[in-house]
Amino acid sequence: MADLSVYDRLDFPVSPEGRPWVFINMVATIDGKILSGERDENVMDLGSPTDHATMRFIESQADAVMIGAGSLRATVGLHYPERLKRLVVSASGTLDFSSKFFTGAPDKAWVVTGSRGVEGVAGRAQTFDAGEPVQWRRVLAWLHGLGVERLLIEGGSELNAALLAEDLVDELFLTVAPKVKLGSGIPTYAGGQPLPREGLLRFSLMSCLTHDDEVFLRYRRTARS
Repeated sequence: MADLSVYDRLDFPVSPEGRPWVFINMVATIDGKILSGERDENVMDLGSPTDHATMRFIESQADAVMIGAGSLRATVGLHYPERLKRLVVSASGTLDFSSKFFTGAPDKAWVVTGSRGVEGVAGRAQTFDAGEPVQWRRVLAWLHGLGVERLLIEGGSELNAALLAEDLVDELFLTVAPKVKLGSGIPTYAGGQPLPREGLLRFSLMSCLTHDDEVFLRYRRTARS
């Protein structure tokens, strides 16, 4: 029997004014780590085939997906459905432009970077100059102008943290894999600088599903004051 997504439908609210509805999807071990090996190694063995099917279903609900450069470099053969806009965030613009990420749909692939990265890409892919440091609200406004109503973020840890730090994430999806990695320096769901106690972001549990030994969690940002 084929492995199926744990979700058969996902309903999202209307996107906030001037930007897409932003949601993150990740898989992590019980102890919160998002790697099974080293930082530059593929992590597709972390989740089960059901997790992979669920990831693809969540992707099908988005208009665009964004990842960090490290995630692209570590996932050989990474590709997305042709209809899906795809963005990679890279300060340097040093990327493998022969990868399926770019060649699968060149007109729907962008490098989000600063002026240094724009020069580094040198016409090998579409770019968006997001400033240095990245001005995330400007990025989201630009995407909204391209017709993106739902933006999926698929890591890594620092990209997730950058958007969370500015309170620009509306939903979190997390698959808890029944594994333990350990390691004080191993990336978690989100890295970055810690928020103060009074600045913790609060999310409400939307659903909690299980399949075999995995747990599939969905959270939505509580009303912002």
